[in-house]
Amino acid sequence: MGQPELGKRLTALRKGRNLTQEELVEKSHVSVRTIQRIEAGEVLPRKVTVRILLEALGESYESFIAQQTQVMETQKSNLPTTYRNTLLVAALAGSVYLISEIILGAMDIAWFTGNRYWGFKLNTIYIGLSVVMAISFALFARGFIALSVVFENTLLKVAAYILIVATGGMAILDVTSLLVEEAETLWLPYSVAAVLFGGLSIVFGVALIRLQDGMGELARIAGILEIVMGCMLITVFLFFISYVIMVPAVIVEILVLYRGYEYLSKSTEVVSAA
Repeated sequence: MGQPELGKRLTALRKGRNLTQEELVEKSHVSVRTIQRIEAGEVLPRKVTVRILLEALGESYESFIAQQTQVMETQKSNLPTTYRNTLLVAALAGSVYLISEIILGAMDIAWFTGNRYWGFKLNTIYIGLSVVMAISFALFARGFIALSVVFENTLLKVAAYILIVATGGMAILDVTSLLVEEAETLWLPYSVAAVLFGGLSIVFGVALIRLQDGMGELARIAGILEIVMGCMLITVFLFFISYVIMVPAVIVEILVLYRGYEYLSKSTEVVSAA
């Protein structure tokens, strides 16, 4: 059993026996500083120390561990119900994100190569699509955060959170670019953004590959596509090629999320049957 769960359980057990820390010291002969640090989750004590404290509290070590194992199993069985709908929403949001990105990409190309004075109507459409893109991506990324919890993939969680923030920042940059008259001045900020997103895509891709044990070959394919896309972005000069790779990458990622939804749905059926 790890911290801080151990400290919380021992604290609850002590208070359930109506004992102060000082009274527990008298019964167990463990120093008050050690008890304070254990209950605060600052240290992971040796098993012998835990046994001594439990004996002083009138609880057997075996029973204490068995109860904790049961709590952990219950928490795991609740995961399907907690995250199943999140994954379904994320898969749907991924479709909206992909469509909005394709339209925005086409509008970006038209803006850079043609007339940069769109007028109020086109500017409003572009701003609206940018907002839709940022929101739908956040919902899309939440699906991977859910998978990171289910499959204990910390790298995936961190990468997804950072990508949400970065995508929101990119939407702001896109909208403010409408006020720029000379497109040449945008090369520097967009080059920096390309390198940033390239690095994030590579990290995200590695995290997706780590999902293949739970999500199968689709996760590995999605990870490889993200890494390739990231490499294209980092070069800056191959920036537009990444748009082409993005389409199959996002499609495969949507399939990964839907497979996760099916996986948790089956887990829910198993728990209900039990």
